[in-house]
Amino acid sequence: MIKHCPQLYKMSLQQLPPELLCAIFSHLPPNDGQSLRALALTCRAFISPAQASLFDTVFVSSESDACIVLAKLESIPHIKMFARRLSLRDIHRPWIQHSQVLHDILGLVYPYIVSLDILQRRRRPDSPRFAFPSLAQLTLLEKISLSEEDVLELKTMEYGDNGIPTFLNYFPKLRAITLDGCYVHNEAVDSSRSIAAPIFLLERLDIRWSSDSLLLDWLMPALSLLQKLHVTLATPNLSTKLAQAGESL
Repeated sequence: MIKHCPQLYKMSLQQLPPELLCAIFSHLPPNDGQSLRALALTCRAFISPAQASLFDTVFVSSESDACIVLAKLESIPHIKMFARRLSLRDIHRPWIQHSQVLHDILGLVYPYIVSLDILQRRRRPDSPRFAFPSLAQLTLLEKISLSEEDVLELKTMEYGDNGIPTFLNYFPKLRAITLDGCYVHNEAVDSSRSIAAPIFLLERLDIRWSSDSLLLDWLMPALSLLQKLHVTLATPNLSTKLAQAGESL
């Protein structure tokens, strides 16, 4: 009956709670902003759920992107409450740490962001990895995905590269980590090197690729409450680390 009565179908959807409408709208294809905007124009009840899906992720890959995002957040202030994920691409030149515009964006969305994705592309081997203390204000962060350029032969221990452990320790509420291409070849943890232990406990670890022995060694104490471990490609050093961890996982 509903199938042949569009008006009745629309009315039945309007009566659904906003949380359920958000769940329904989330099944639209990724980045399908056109459909979400069309839904928002359909009726008043669809506006907030459509905006929640439309502005769920804040994508920024350059300073110019950041200016556009900041302008939108300032012109439509309530949409900042829908932001749950921040996706940063540090590709063309290092800009994340020194961007005043990004700092202003974080000042607006930090109470709502629970997920962070970063792709970093370094130009030189001595460039620090994920040296972004400015992101530490994301105090509610629960999920993080880190990816860097393919530098399989790059050895960085001579530069004192504890960058990823240092960065991850900004986030005490961290519960899920995805390593989606941490290619740097770092040696295992040296007891003579001072690296603060993880301040968080993980529930999920998704390793799509990592050749960073230091990072894997450092993470082991945080895995005591691990509920899910997913490994897409097990490098030899990763297999060794997991075997050493044994029943502690």
